[in-house]
Order: sequence, then C-alpha cells, then structure tokens
Amino acid sequence: MTEKWYDMRIGVVALVCVCLASCTLKAGVQVPEVTVPDGWAYADSAAAELPANWWTAFASDELDALVQQALQSSPDVLAAAARLRQAEAQVTVASASLWPSVGVSADAARSGTWGESGARGYQAGVAASYEVDVWGGLRAGRRAALAGRAASQHDQDAVRTTVVAAVVTSWLEVVALQQRLALALDSLSNAEQVLQRIETRYQLGAAGLLEVTQQRAQIASQRGSIPVLQQQLREQQAALAVLLGQTSQQLSVETAALDTLGLPQAPSSLPAQVLLRRPDVQRVEAQLLASEADVVAARAALFPALSVSGASNWSSVSSGDLFSGDPLWRLAGSVSQALFQGGRLRARTEVARARYDELAAGYVQTVLSALAEAEVALTAVQALDEQQRWQQAQREQAAKAYELSMTRYQAGSVDFLSVLDAQRSLLASDDSLVQLRRARLQAQVTLYRALGAVPGG
Repeated sequence: MTEKWYDMRIGVVALVCVCLASCTLKAGVQVPEVTVPDGWAYADSAAAELPANWWTAFASDELDALVQQALQSSPDVLAAAARLRQAEAQVTVASASLWPSVGVSADAARSGTWGESGARGYQAGVAASYEVDVWGGLRAGRRAALAGRAASQHDQDAVRTTVVAAVVTSWLEVVALQQRLALALDSLSNAEQVLQRIETRYQLGAAGLLEVTQQRAQIASQRGSIPVLQQQLREQQAALAVLLGQTSQQLSVETAALDTLGLPQAPSSLPAQVLLRRPDVQRVEAQLLASEADVVAARAALFPALSVSGASNWSSVSSGDLFSGDPLWRLAGSVSQALFQGGRLRARTEVARARYDELAAGYVQTVLSALAEAEVALTAVQALDEQQRWQQAQREQAAKAYELSMTRYQAGSVDFLSVLDAQRSLLASDDSLVQLRRARLQAQVTLYRALGAVPGG
C-alpha cells in the first residue's frame, strides 16, 4: 500500500515539474496606436468633471423619473444585462478547463443462468483527468473569456448611455412639440381675433373684402399646420414609450415648455479623458484583448496535447465489504498530436489572426470616431448658443413689428399686407425659437454621450 502511494506521489511531482517547465506561446500580433491631440480645437483646455447623472442638470423631476424607468425597464438595457450574465458564465466554463475533472461511479449487478440464484457483484470507483496546459492554450481561453466579460460590461454601459441619451432627446422633442402646438393654437386664436376686428371694419366700410379673405386664408394655413404637429407629437410619444418599455397610452408628459428647464454647462474634457470614459472604446479594447488570446489558443492547438489521468476501483461480491479491501489504481499520461487534418488547425490560426487585424482596424476607427463626435458636439453647442441669441433678438423685433403694423393699420397708414407679413414673421419666429432651444438642449445631450458619460446606478 505504501509503495503504491509513493509511486503516485512521484507521478504528481513529475506532473508539477512539467507544468512549471511549460512554455506559454505568444500571440505575435501588435496593438495599434492612435495619436491623440492635446486639446479640443473649439473648447477650453481645462478639464471638467463629467457627472454620471448628467440629466439632473435639466432640473426636471419628470425627466429624472423617466430616465430611471428606462434604466430598469428598457428592453435594450435588459438584453445587455442578459448578455453580461452569459459572458460571466463563459468565464466559469473557460476557468473549469484549468482544473482536473473528477468523477465517481457505482455499479451493482447480478448474473447467472436461468433456474439458478446467480452471483452478485458490486463495484465503485473514482476517476480523475487533467489536461496539462503546456502551451498556454487553456489559459488563453480563460483570458479571452475574461476579456469577453469585460467587453460585455462595457457594452452594457454603452447601451445604458445610449438609452439614457435617447430618452432625454426624445423627451425634449415631446416637450418641444407640445410647446410648438400650444404656440400654434395661441397664434390661431390671435389670428381669429384679428379676423373679427377686420370683419367689423368691413361691415362699417373701413376695410375691404380683400383684407377679410387674406386673413381667412392665413387662418386656414395656420389650422392646416396643427394636424402636422399633432401627428409628430404622437409619433414622438410612441418612440419615447418604446424606450421606456411601455405603450404610448401609458405615457404622460406634463412638462409644457422648454423654458422651464435648466441649461447645463458644456464640459470641456480633454481628448485622452474621452478615450478613458467612452464605453464603446473600452469595449473594443476588451474585444481586442480577447482576440489576442484567441490567437494564442489557436496556435497552441498546433502543438502536442499532454493529459494525465488516474483512477481507483473497489469491487466485492458483498456491498458491506466493498471498501474493506485495497482498491485497484491506475495512473497514466498521454500525449496526442494531430498529424493530418487538411490544414484545419493552421486555418483556424489564420482566422484568429485575421479577426484580430479586423478588430485592430475597428479600434482605430472607434477612437477616431469618438474624438470626431466629441469635437463636433462641442462646436454644435457653441453654434446653437449663438443662433439662439440672434433668434431671440429677431423674435423681439418681430413682436414689435407686429404691434406697430396693427397700430398703423387701424390708423389707416399702412395696408393689411403689412399686418399679414408681420403676423407670419412673429409666428415663424416663435416656432423657430422653440426649435432652436430644443436643438441646443439636445446638442448638450449629444455632447454628454460623446464624452462618455455613463449613467450611474
């Protein structure tokens, strides 16, 4: 008995020596480098802290509630969470190959000829097997699974970032359409009041039929624009409801105007910080690491595989005496090497290398796209700020022009065409101002997303 266990210990020591002397393969690929500028061309170089819950800067409790609902119920967010759980399970699967596999067996049988009681037999055994990771292929598989899990985590962050940005953008669109619709109805009411005054003047002989028909045509035009806004509002409400994981009938947006919202300050983070923050960049980096490990695993498959197995078996004609005697044991090692498979293993290596090259090119494109998106978003915020200031000034002048035209028309110093022009200009100015403010706030959302603001929670 002692001699048997001594021989087994010798085998285990030899196995450890083989493992320590193993030679792990290298991928033989290069990580691409991307030159990052020191600062933005259209922003201050001072770095600003990017808040995780950036949407709270709009100072809307309703928006806060919608974002939290989306993070909990959005189908896209739930699907990303499920993909992350799959990746975590894959890590467990890949890690299990680094450990020995152990199994137990038991057997009871009775045999003999017909008419006799027969003989009984009982057997039990324990077996273990282990593949020695000489070339690092199994460890590479585990590294690939870990990198895949990291990629799934970054993918989940990217999905959460995209969903939150989409919810805020869609909500701003809904609020803007509600405000534009309210302005259109208010303008229509004002135009109808003007028509009543013109009709009164016409009945008194102070105005002509042409003026009445011109104002009626203006009212018809304004009424025709209202169904368009209503349809756009319904479509945008339906899109927002899908993001929230509910139906449009369950959605209610109470915020009536964009003017009640806060205006967040535009952050000016450095380009290098953008690369550290953006989950899509981090996801591609993780995929690149996983692909590198796949190259190692594919190369390791070209070399011999070493495995060790051992087993112990007990047998007896009585179940009570099954473990009373010494077991039969067996310790074996094996080496296997594929001689001919039609080039399949080498082709797998080439596939893994080509996959890595593809991801490397995609990594460079993702980094450059991230920098470009952030730069464009910064310029959009600045440009819309300036447009909004000039539009506000134009609206103030349009309101004054309308008041003056009405006063002079009633005094008889100008014709009604001047009133119509001023009326249309004021309506267009009000509508444009709302759309510009909506675009400015949405540009802020795009900037936060481009800078990699991952929502917390």
